[in-house]
Amino acid sequence: MMAEEREYEPKYSRFYLRGRPGEMDSELTWGKVSRYDRRADILATEWLTNTGTVRITFRVADEQPFEFSPGQWIGLEEEVPGAGLRRSSYCMFSPPRGDGTFELLIRVLENGPLSKHMAALPPGYTMRFRGPRGKSMLPKPTDTELILMGTGVGVAPLYSLCRHLLSDGDQRRIRLYWGLRLTDDICLLDELNELADGLDNFSYQISLSQAPPDWPHLRGRLTESVPPLLERLGGKRYYLSGNGAMIEEMELALCSLGVDRTFIFEERFFNMKPRVDRATMDAIMGRFVADDLSKADTRLRSQVWRFTAPEPEVAEYPE
Repeated sequence: MMAEEREYEPKYSRFYLRGRPGEMDSELTWGKVSRYDRRADILATEWLTNTGTVRITFRVADEQPFEFSPGQWIGLEEEVPGAGLRRSSYCMFSPPRGDGTFELLIRVLENGPLSKHMAALPPGYTMRFRGPRGKSMLPKPTDTELILMGTGVGVAPLYSLCRHLLSDGDQRRIRLYWGLRLTDDICLLDELNELADGLDNFSYQISLSQAPPDWPHLRGRLTESVPPLLERLGGKRYYLSGNGAMIEEMELALCSLGVDRTFIFEERFFNMKPRVDRATMDAIMGRFVADDLSKADTRLRSQVWRFTAPEPEVAEYPE
């Protein structure tokens, strides 16, 4: 879920640009052309943590077909009392089931009227939505290993992908790294352990950026804890989901150290245009210990520094 509750089309990286300016329309423009003509009933709402992580289960209430692939998202629209018309988009948390039901993982924000409103809605309430839309996360048959990195509720599409691969009997190696802030943010352990039991080559680790002294597992942000764990960078497909700052930094580092950009999938939930400084990037790249690191050539290095240099206070794309 995005920190600013509004519908969005997935944002594209400023590094190795994949989109056109017209694909990054503002909320106003998007709202003018959007039609939330589909309906879904809330079946259940479950608070997973006391820090605001909530799972909501829906059933499609219209007669239209409903199919999606892991990594895709839907847009919700709701008239919130005291806040007006609100829209936001959420990646699917559940895998495709074929029965018209789906689950979303949302973060209830203090300054997020829609997330608060949704978390308080009763079973049977009908919400307007559009979609599913977006790019599928399904790996190619030639991908032999998947590295999944998600922060907060950005774990949602990664979990959807893993559940789908489990149902397909997938045998490739999958490593999931989930970045959270506090021990109170930890949830979904039963679900993750079920994945570990069902997928022979699946493993997961949680990294806490504000870990208590007795925390026995990974510490720090994913850009701090994960690089030393990657023994090789080649032969893998990378999935980055959640905080745009983590995605921007990890993507820049991986590409600078030899990973082809086409092997990186990203889904930014918030912090769409982070500013990355050179000292931060040098520190992140210095944490990688893989035995197949390649130094960036002059052209690539100039690309990296072009995106970490100070920028004028103007919109990157006209909106």
